Amino acid sequence: MSCRPGIGRGSTRRARCAFTLIELLVVIAIVVLLMAVLLPALGMAREQARQTKCVANLKQIGLALHEYFNEQAEWFPFARSEATAAPYMHGFYYGGHPGRPHPSNPRREWWGYVFAQYRDTPAGRPLNPYLYPDLPDWDVPADDALFESVRKVPVFQCPSDKGGVWTNANTPEPWCDSVYYYCGTSYLTNYLFARYWAWDFFKTSDNWPAWQRRANAFLRVQLQRDASRFVILFEDPLGWALWNYLPRRGWHNRWNRHSLLFVDGHAANLVTDTSLGSSGLGWKACSGNSKADRRAWWNNPDDPDYRYRTLPPLPGP
Repeated sequence: MSCRPGIGRGSTRRARCAFTLIELLVVIAIVVLLMAVLLPALGMAREQARQTKCVANLKQIGLALHEYFNEQAEWFPFARSEATAAPYMHGFYYGGHPGRPHPSNPRREWWGYVFAQYRDTPAGRPLNPYLYPDLPDWDVPADDALFESVRKVPVFQCPSDKGGVWTNANTPEPWCDSVYYYCGTSYLTNYLFARYWAWDFFKTSDNWPAWQRRANAFLRVQLQRDASRFVILFEDPLGWALWNYLPRRGWHNRWNRHSLLFVDGHAANLVTDTSLGSSGLGWKACSGNSKADRRAWWNNPDDPDYRYRTLPPLPGP
């Protein structure tokens, strides 16, 4: 800072001071440096807060899940019923809102909403009555004033849900802006073992003998043996990572880290390196991508669950 004497008639004035150009540039450089250091830290802090909210959502869903278990004899809703074909089985059926049409690209519309025979009512997804008991049990059309209000089920929304990306191609294609917005929830069920083992592994012609009773028989084994490790819900990106055995960022932008809900009701954000398989330190998904998948537990004699590959279904009603 440079100073020069004041100019005044018959008196001495206080010296006036000013920054030189170099000093100003130094100050600006320091401010820019501080911003470069602090902004990433602030971003990480915000993302950590969103991750905490995400895990808290899963814990709430876990409480609803166990209420449902208590009333339904530990039966998990993989689909409407085992009498229906595979299109009814989707990873979002357990809870959330019914979905939406895509506003600009019909090719990306989710079939679970587009086709009325597959669409759920707001109260129709099994865990919804425990979390949002005032939802109507009828299909609200898009021009109804209730259409938006019945889609406000924030416990099913990860605050970092930025949409799905198909990862089974060399040129990944963004699917939607928010999985919650279009499909009703940011969290997917661990339905792959139900789809490719209980349903497809035992498929004969056009028959799927007792697939849901068989899937729930396996789930009960996990409740008894591995309740603190067996994953029942997870962030949607982990579904494609499990299906492809590929590493992938979770909603919170960290490689191989995803928020998970376990069948014992606890939730956590953990390292889940799916390139090593469908289980790891503190978690197991028991997934596969086809009935012939050699890495799936039902085809791997070294997997501790291999002995359950022919597990009989639960008794019928």
